Amino acid sequence: MALYKTRALVIKSINLSESDRIITFMTENQGKVKCVAKGARKIKNRFWGALEPMSLIHLIYFGKEHQNLFRLNHSDIIESFQTIRDDFNKLYTGVYFLDLIDSMILEGHRENKIFTLLYQSLAALNQQTELEPLRRLFEIRLLSLSGYTPQLEHCVLCKSLPENGMIPFSYAHNGILCNACSNRARIDIKFSTGTRNYIKKLLDVEIKTCERLKFPKSQTDEIEKVTHRLILSHLGRELKSYPFIKNMAELARNS
Repeated sequence: MALYKTRALVIKSINLSESDRIITFMTENQGKVKCVAKGARKIKNRFWGALEPMSLIHLIYFGKEHQNLFRLNHSDIIESFQTIRDDFNKLYTGVYFLDLIDSMILEGHRENKIFTLLYQSLAALNQQTELEPLRRLFEIRLLSLSGYTPQLEHCVLCKSLPENGMIPFSYAHNGILCNACSNRARIDIKFSTGTRNYIKKLLDVEIKTCERLKFPKSQTDEIEKVTHRLILSHLGRELKSYPFIKNMAELARNS
């Protein structure tokens, strides 16, 4: 059996038996993996505190290559991100990031860039106070790294450049349309040139400074309709964590 050593972020934990848990990790070197943590449900266990979701850890696990379930050997906390857990707004945003990773990323594929995206996004979440740009950035970057970058430069069908005014967008074709092609393809949404430019910036801006984008209030909902609906069109369902984010954002807006 092979022994694996890597940094990892804890995605989720589910009960397996009266004493054991199955832990899902996003690892730096082996992608998404699941491990059985023997005795992790006991009050006194050697993994105590190191298997909380969002924690960055040194992970050691073993098993045969390409198997679906490994055996957890050892875990040490590098960074707990406790500040995120202490703030409900940040907590639900962090849980949403984990849910997206768990839903979109397959096991057994090396995904170093996605590990880095998740780690840097949690580090930014730990520090930033304006969270809307970070949420939108995480959605569009995860889609891009998964091979679903939306075409925003030119018409996805005929390659012509977008005209002035509101820009038609097709979720089925994953890109913008020109006025001529919008007559032969379904238009799902139209958005302004400003929204298009903000989404393009989200694909390039440094994660640690993304809150500086400061979306105009008039475009915040429009940007969300593009990036979040791209997520929905890919997943085919809404994740349970997202309504909590919406409620928190609504409360903040009305306070």
